[in-house]
Amino acid sequence: MNFQAITERFVNIMRQKAAQPSDASRPPESFAFYHQIRQLSQEPWTYEDSELQDLAMSILPLERLFEEATKREKEGDGSWNYQDYLIQSLLTWFKREFFSWVNSPKCERCQSDTNLVGACGPNLEESFQGCNNVEIYQCNSCSHQQRFPRYNKVRPLLFSRKGRCGEWACCFTFLCRALGTRTRWVWNAEDHVWTEIYSYKQNRWVHVDSCEESFDQPLIYEQGWGKKMSYCIGFSIDSVRDVSNRYIRNPENGNPRNRCPESVIGHAIKLLNEEFRSSLSEKDRSKLLDEDKREEEELLSYRTKGDVPSSALPARQTGSEGWKHERGEAGN
Repeated sequence: MNFQAITERFVNIMRQKAAQPSDASRPPESFAFYHQIRQLSQEPWTYEDSELQDLAMSILPLERLFEEATKREKEGDGSWNYQDYLIQSLLTWFKREFFSWVNSPKCERCQSDTNLVGACGPNLEESFQGCNNVEIYQCNSCSHQQRFPRYNKVRPLLFSRKGRCGEWACCFTFLCRALGTRTRWVWNAEDHVWTEIYSYKQNRWVHVDSCEESFDQPLIYEQGWGKKMSYCIGFSIDSVRDVSNRYIRNPENGNPRNRCPESVIGHAIKLLNEEFRSSLSEKDRSKLLDEDKREEEELLSYRTKGDVPSSALPARQTGSEGWKHERGEAGN
């Protein structure tokens, strides 16, 4: 055995490692996750289209929603204000009447069940409407094959009114915004998305999941679904925040946060908030900074309280059993 050659090889390997910058010393822009956060931050800006908001107002049953919100406010205990109750009324209508969950679409010819047989890219029209991929399904009875475009833009969803998590969260978050509520679109690294609204009565951001008709139940994923998560980041036009602590209370229920150093996430979020708030008045920026401090204290408190609330939260309602098991969302 050539010990000298082995020694030289070891020394060369160590020199190469020493020459490579550690994650801590790498610039934030060198991490793919940094750029992903910046890309995701553009989602809420698509909800600011005034023409699209006018279209939404023509679709929403406004008089009915206003009446229900007024009734909820009168019968409530004062914990929420009118705008909060309006979103609760919207949530009920959206879930029960407006949007439909699709495990696999019914055959467009004979209405029989279908099975997923493949995927393909969108055609020109689908691409223009904001579709990134198309699922192909085959009928179990007549063997007809059909396309199921997965849209990630609001306009086609206002008409198709169907999909899974991404479509639900996109459309519902937009409708909250169209009703004048400050909203966040919350992205989870383990393939789920939902909404947060800002309650001026509670002075905090409130969890809302339209798929499950869930309001102010941030622990539903960890305790109800049994879902393991790593990153949960909320995006609005004036507030970007790593809200993971709101949804991940037990460390053992969290997946590793290893996409980049924490400082890189903090840097990306700091820059985005500065960019998004640059056109605001000094007074408005000051209010948002105060809000940031309150939320930071809230999120930190979840790590220092020690005991975790253990309320009976429901298992996931949407999705087939097999799909939920594959995603680790079938409950504890």
